[in-house]
Amino acid sequence: MNKKGAFADLFIFMIFAFIIVLFCVVMVYIANTTRDQLHETMDGMDLGDGRGNNASEVIDNTMGVTALSFTTLYWISALLIFGMVLGIFIGSYLVTTKPVFFIPYVFVVIIAIIVSVPISNSYETLSNNADLSSTFNNFEASNFIMLNLPIWITIIGFIGGIIMFSRMGRREEFGFVT
Repeated sequence: MNKKGAFADLFIFMIFAFIIVLFCVVMVYIANTTRDQLHETMDGMDLGDGRGNNASEVIDNTMGVTALSFTTLYWISALLIFGMVLGIFIGSYLVTTKPVFFIPYVFVVIIAIIVSVPISNSYETLSNNADLSSTFNNFEASNFIMLNLPIWITIIGFIGGIIMFSRMGRREEFGFVT
């Protein structure tokens, strides 16, 4: 309740957005690679279960369904990122601050923009990896956000600052009731 600033929110956003997208990409990649490897090594194998099932049907019914369900991570990762942005805006609204903190907030936003450049470049390097590039390409919304991270941090930081500092100094909040 007595929160005096939301200065670290942008850094937490950058780190968690990077981790969320990377985790989702790795999960989709592992599921697809496992399914493909199982098909390569076990297709045509008769299971001898008396029902006529072969290994390719079993693989499609197990790992195929798992890999298909992991495709929802394409849009879930973007929704998590937008949820974090919304959380930053709500947190900025709930913060009671004083005008003196405007200058440090601007410096924190500038530092966050500078820090977001290497994170975006690292993401681009990972997304251009030969093994992972086809998986990264399916994460269109997350790729757009992470590849343009400095722009997003600038927009989020300044909108969050406007929301935070537009509420500053209300007389009722500081006990100056007339």
